[in-house]
Amino acid sequence: MSHLAPITSLSYLSYRSNAFIKSKNSYFKSFLALLSITLFSFSQASISAQLPDFVELVEKSQPSVVSISTTVKVRQRNFFSRRPSSGSSRGPSGSGFIISKDGYVITNNHVVEGVDKVFVRLHNGNDLEAEIVGTDAETDIALLKISEKNLTPLEIGDVESTKVGSWVVAIGAPFGYEQTVTAGIVSAKSRSVGEQYIPYIQTDVAINPGNSGGPLIDMNGKVIGINSKILSTSGGSNGLSFSIPIDLAMDVVGQLKDDGIVVRGYLGVNYQEVSYELAKSFGLKRSRGALINHVAPDSPADKAGLKAGDIVLKINKKAIKNHSELPFVVGRYRPGDSVKMHIVRGRDKLIKKVTIGSRTGEQVASNSELPKSGKVDWLGAELKNIPDEIIKRSNIQNGVMVTRVEQGAVADAGIREGDIIQSVQLSSTSNLIEFKRIIESLPKSGSVPVLVNRPGSGAQYVILDID
Repeated sequence: MSHLAPITSLSYLSYRSNAFIKSKNSYFKSFLALLSITLFSFSQASISAQLPDFVELVEKSQPSVVSISTTVKVRQRNFFSRRPSSGSSRGPSGSGFIISKDGYVITNNHVVEGVDKVFVRLHNGNDLEAEIVGTDAETDIALLKISEKNLTPLEIGDVESTKVGSWVVAIGAPFGYEQTVTAGIVSAKSRSVGEQYIPYIQTDVAINPGNSGGPLIDMNGKVIGINSKILSTSGGSNGLSFSIPIDLAMDVVGQLKDDGIVVRGYLGVNYQEVSYELAKSFGLKRSRGALINHVAPDSPADKAGLKAGDIVLKINKKAIKNHSELPFVVGRYRPGDSVKMHIVRGRDKLIKKVTIGSRTGEQVASNSELPKSGKVDWLGAELKNIPDEIIKRSNIQNGVMVTRVEQGAVADAGIREGDIIQSVQLSSTSNLIEFKRIIESLPKSGSVPVLVNRPGSGAQYVILDID
């Protein structure tokens, strides 16, 4: 017994100890579970507090959003009479939004282009036939008018103060599902997607066919854009949506209301991107602005003294951050407006006063007498004066033509046979005599900007490395 007692006593103590530990573990697990639930609830509450609440915004905005349907005329043939007859069929559809109490509505031009009739369905379900007041294909904007009063227009927002990363909402009728709401953020601004006069707002908002013409709305409930395009391989939303800025749209609307047509400012230049290499060669610390590579004779730019090789950094107070912004900014001015153009020429900063013009047709360059013979070999290329047949065919008057390219700096710069060199180191050349004088004054080594005009493709600066 005495031998068993300790064993029995130890077993009992062990049992009590294990029970205590299990009890402690149970309490600890319960505590952890409670703590996890509390933290999870707190986390969810924190996330909810950070995410925007779209409910009030949507309820306020939906009465201003409309759905648009159209009909198109079709020619039908009567089988018995064999005479053609006309009829109507369903045309394109999309979205739009009200901008005035007296019935003006904005949508995309591609929604109503070429249609016979346009119908607007209001938020309350009423269908009304609309008049097309005017359209502008270059900005893809159409202005409609319906005979309804006391409507609720959307407030116009401020695109300039809208930041990349801001929350935005789209309302429209994708695939015919009216008053559909989607949300996302502004991904980028001033995107160029083909049309030279539209600095698109890029978002990741889900936009699909049928959303065209609907509003892009900021968190203040104000419209900042017109949903217009998507980039997709499937035809549906792929996270790349593009909207026309509302300030541009309202400018177009004002002209359509007043004049029925849209007139844009014209400068008369061709331009290109300022790459890092070009920026360095022009003495800029970073890549910015738009590099002019051609000035049309007798154009507003020519009359103001702008030259190929000038880099436009700012027009009045509007900075040109990248080359694609130049036509956006110029196009917003009216013919006759006077602007101050801040440029870099060589390594000098200048301000040129330019009177904005309007495009009146093709500008014709004047001919000039050039030496007709001779060749120059330069850095692996052979050059000569531009032949008469090339001048007549391409209307390129000044420069020297590359007739042969072998291995060397010229080939490395991407210059090829048939290209026309119009300037070297910002010095323009009209013929071989001038060209020879320019290249003789070049440094023995370094990077040199060369303006190359490729007939049929236009002019562009390239960097040529002289070893």
